[in-house]
Amino acid sequence: MPKRIKIPKYVKIVAKKALEKRLMLPKSQRAGLTKSEAKKLGIQSGVERAKQLVRSEYLNEKDVKSMIGFYNRFKNKSTPKIEEAIKLWGGRSFLRFLKKIYTSK
Repeated sequence: MPKRIKIPKYVKIVAKKALEKRLMLPKSQRAGLTKSEAKKLGIQSGVERAKQLVRSEYLNEKDVKSMIGFYNRFKNKSTPKIEEAIKLWGGRSFLRFLKKIYTSK
C-alpha cells in the first residue's frame, strides 16, 4: 500500500456537499458525529473526516486504515443516515477504491 493516497477532486466535492447538506438538516436527521460526540464514543468523527478530505491533498496510511474500517462496518447497510455518513467519508466508490488498494498487497 502506498504511504500516502492523493485525495481525488470528486471526493472533495462529495465530502463538501455532505457537510453542507448536514448543516441544513434538523439535528435529529444529521449523519455523522461531531468531534466531541465521537470522542465520547472513542471513534473517529465523520464530520472531522469530511473536513480533512476537503482541506487536505493526501491521506496517510493510518487514515486509510481507519476509513476502510468504517467502510467495512457499513458497506452492507443502507439507511438515509448511513448514506449521508458514507458521503462524509468520501463516498462508497472512494471507500471501495481504498479497500481494493489496501487488500491488494
